[in-house]
Amino acid sequence: MTLSTLLVCADAATVDVLRRVVEELGMKVELCAEPVRAAVRLAQERFDLVILDCKTTRDAIGLLVGSRSSRLNDSTLAVVVVDGQANIRELFSLGVNFVVYKPIAYERALSSLRAVQNLLYRDKRRKARAMVHTQATVDYAGGEQVRATLVDMAEDGMAVTFGKKLPPTSKVYFQFQLPGLKTTVRLSGQVVWQDWNGRAGVQFADVPQTSRRIISEWLEKNLDEAPSSEPVPEVVRPEAVRVERPVESSGVVAAAAARVEKQDGKNREREAVARLRSEPDNRRQTRYACRLGAEVFQTGSSVRNYCHLSDLSPGGCYLEMAIVFPQGSTVEITVRTHEMKLRLSGEVKASHPSYGMGISFKLNTKEEREGVQQLIDFVAATAPGAE
Repeated sequence: MTLSTLLVCADAATVDVLRRVVEELGMKVELCAEPVRAAVRLAQERFDLVILDCKTTRDAIGLLVGSRSSRLNDSTLAVVVVDGQANIRELFSLGVNFVVYKPIAYERALSSLRAVQNLLYRDKRRKARAMVHTQATVDYAGGEQVRATLVDMAEDGMAVTFGKKLPPTSKVYFQFQLPGLKTTVRLSGQVVWQDWNGRAGVQFADVPQTSRRIISEWLEKNLDEAPSSEPVPEVVRPEAVRVERPVESSGVVAAAAARVEKQDGKNREREAVARLRSEPDNRRQTRYACRLGAEVFQTGSSVRNYCHLSDLSPGGCYLEMAIVFPQGSTVEITVRTHEMKLRLSGEVKASHPSYGMGISFKLNTKEEREGVQQLIDFVAATAPGAE
């Protein structure tokens, strides 16, 4: 997968250095000497990278504003070549990702653009999808051990054909083997869209390290993204025009890369919050999202297991814990709040190693049922947005 670059520069010496570096990195280059022509190309075509070395700051700002407001290049990575510190804050506020200081030296430009390229390939890889046709076993609220077909795969999600519509915003637990591999992938995900014929988009929520590695290695073999495998294209002259972005000094590159890494970390944290919870028997009952500290014992054992209770309903709950009990096991659960301590009995209806267990309550007395209702009232009263 070749990256495309639009280089906006009229200085022959700078063009020679940047063009050489971009070509060595295996990216396509289109050269625009004039900002007016560059603006036209940005409105016509999508570029992965834009390098701006304009004669005036005004020209650079104009191109930045135009690209950020366009449909094609609103998220294109931008590098600006500057003489000094003047207007740096303003440039970054307009969406500049990297800055390179003049005079442009080959080694510094190579180091900077290599860092840019790594970010671009990582983003491309995250979004790129590989076609796949393999069967999966799925658990979700309303179904256990359901068969589904994976359609395509990316770093952060996949398309799946379930054959029927799932409950809205359903969380799902997958087990499958990718083509050519024998190791089972286990992960949880969140259904983010569905169509009328049972095809759905799933965003990964919690992926164990081993499964993440399997997916990454499989995608690496099935997505043609390696720069070394791409022929180095010729630079397109002004008549054919394509744009590339200005380069940044190594110090600024490191800072910008750190910001991207920090944002990626936040995204992963947000995704990890969406954990799989499988509804037990009473699947038509209202569920209440919560996260309460609890203890669980397998019947007949005195070993205390700490966990989090979530997805509470009058008939059951989900216990988030790494080590789980076999399906069919009977358990004793103790959950505490500031005002109450509740002990409940239940049966494991769904067991997901490294994730947790779906529990069906065994409520034999009026007091036990009232206790569950009090707990539900507490969860509803303390939920975000509750009056």
